[in-house]
Amino acid sequence: MRPLLVTAGATRNPVDAMRYLSACSSGGTGAWLADRLAPADLLGSPEALLRTGNGQPFGSTRDLLARMERWVRAHPGGVVVHAAAVGDYEVAADASKIPSGQPALTLTLTPTPKVIDHVLGWDPGCRLVGFKAAAPGTTPSELERIARALMDRTGAVAVFCNVIGDLDATCALADGASFTPFATRQEALEALAKRIDALRSD
Repeated sequence: MRPLLVTAGATRNPVDAMRYLSACSSGGTGAWLADRLAPADLLGSPEALLRTGNGQPFGSTRDLLARMERWVRAHPGGVVVHAAAVGDYEVAADASKIPSGQPALTLTLTPTPKVIDHVLGWDPGCRLVGFKAAAPGTTPSELERIARALMDRTGAVAVFCNVIGDLDATCALADGASFTPFATRQEALEALAKRIDALRSD
């Protein structure tokens, strides 16, 4: 059986010694998958790790990138389920604390590395499963196009996708040539878990 890594929760890209940029993600999906598919290695945000008794924490996008690279290189031919909400932007963080009470504060955001784009570069034999949260109002046909674009760019064998603000009603799994919408998120997750089980056994 192939080793399995699951990522869960949101990265925290520091602004100063106290503040950070993050996303609205509890890590519940990744934590559920890690438990459902045990044994699995889990890299999670603090919120995600509260949902399960296992796993190692990550912080910033660059921290997650480094931790994933170490795992992938140490587990050739493994399966990576990248469910984490990765911050796309960072700032040149202030090592101290930015004084409060200022009338305005301007931050310059710069792009972070696209973590998912690097996985198959670390190990071309890896089986990668991606996640994609599309903007509110995305139609099913647009959702399929977005999922396939991610697969084409990253080499992922499957992508779990949903529409922000409609998590329980608009979930689908892009897998090879198929694109399957599901009536509920739980049905979609069960189908995804079965697909990951198959990837581990091939």
